Amino acid sequence: MIVVVNDNGRSYAPTVGALARHLAALRQGGSEPLGRNVFTDLGFFYAGPVDGHDVQALEAVLRRVRALGRPVVVHVITVKGKGYGPAERDEADCLHAVGTFDPATGQAPPALATAPPSWTAVFGQALAQLAAERTDVVAVTASMLRPTGLHPMAVKFPDRVFDVGIAEQHAVTCAAGLAMGGLHPVVAIYATFLNRAFDQVLMDVALHHLPVTFVLDRAGITGPDGPSHHGMWDLGLLGTVPGLRIAAPRDADCLRALLREAAGITSGPTVLRFPKGQAGPGIAALAHIDGLDILHCSAHRPLDVLLVPVGPLAKDALDAAHLLEERGLGVTVADPRWVLPISPALTTLAARHRIAVTVEDGVRTSGAGAALAQACRDAAVATPVTSLGLPRAFIPHGPRGTLLAQAGLDAEGIARSIRHAVAARSADCVAFTSDSGRT
Repeated sequence: MIVVVNDNGRSYAPTVGALARHLAALRQGGSEPLGRNVFTDLGFFYAGPVDGHDVQALEAVLRRVRALGRPVVVHVITVKGKGYGPAERDEADCLHAVGTFDPATGQAPPALATAPPSWTAVFGQALAQLAAERTDVVAVTASMLRPTGLHPMAVKFPDRVFDVGIAEQHAVTCAAGLAMGGLHPVVAIYATFLNRAFDQVLMDVALHHLPVTFVLDRAGITGPDGPSHHGMWDLGLLGTVPGLRIAAPRDADCLRALLREAAGITSGPTVLRFPKGQAGPGIAALAHIDGLDILHCSAHRPLDVLLVPVGPLAKDALDAAHLLEERGLGVTVADPRWVLPISPALTTLAARHRIAVTVEDGVRTSGAGAALAQACRDAAVATPVTSLGLPRAFIPHGPRGTLLAQAGLDAEGIARSIRHAVAARSADCVAFTSDSGRT
């Protein structure tokens, strides 16, 4: 077996830690006495360092080690973005994944002054502000300082932001240790990548009731990144963790408020999830009931439908409510803010409606909707719950709006599903009454 270590001093960002320093020493031709290094100690023959941009030299080394008939590591030195100046100079990793940019300069078009900030930017500024107020707040990243919004805090408080490299499991266990030491760690990770560290969340953090806040960027449908990056599993996975609370902000102001609430919880772990993209306009609450935000309530209509959106899907839920009102249905739209575990206030509110409908950009078979249905059964609430969400499938790449619409999670799709659910409920009631009459 021939293992090629493609070493450009970076992973997503510059590599950190003891192994990174060891590779840097090997790049300079250094090694332990008698030619030892980490690879030879593991039983490999070590060949290198080799210039990965010298094709002839690289081919010669590969042919030579193939003839050895034993496990070999070929240490290949490359330059990230070799041959394209803007990429070679890209210290901020802006060209790791790109949208539209000018090939001559490598620069993306300037953002419009009127464009709303991204969810990531809002979080980054809010966390930096919180860290300025509380010296116990620290942050942990798995080699994704800028993509997860931790750069503003790192600039202001570099000794309180820890990059553990691409090792989400270690990031979570490290945070557990920091929490045991009296700090409040904020672990910022893409939602899809927290899957790798589920056991650490469960056994290292939740089991010990540690105050760690997980901030999951790119939750739900991420769009062009494709099935490996859709953060659609977090609600289903994390909803099974005892003592863990999950929040989903619907707008930027809600994100700031929920981050503060999460950082103030000392009895166990918390999660804050938000999608990729712009945060969008604020959505004001009409009323607050036991932690729930009531966003809409049909005037002078029966309480037909309780509509419960998760996070930024509140906008489409409100649009769907207006479409349903045009059909004569009365709709209440309630944002739980803290999505899981289910608030008793939400089951009480569900009991006052004919049906309850949840809308989430996670797998619908194991997320917030399934949890609300179970909570209603446990509380002897007879209101049926319809769960709208993503199918249990690997979803391809595409624009976020398009993929949500294909899953029936835009306003028209939500309204259509609710009309069908109401019709089915009415048919069941008619059948039940007819059968009772014959009896």
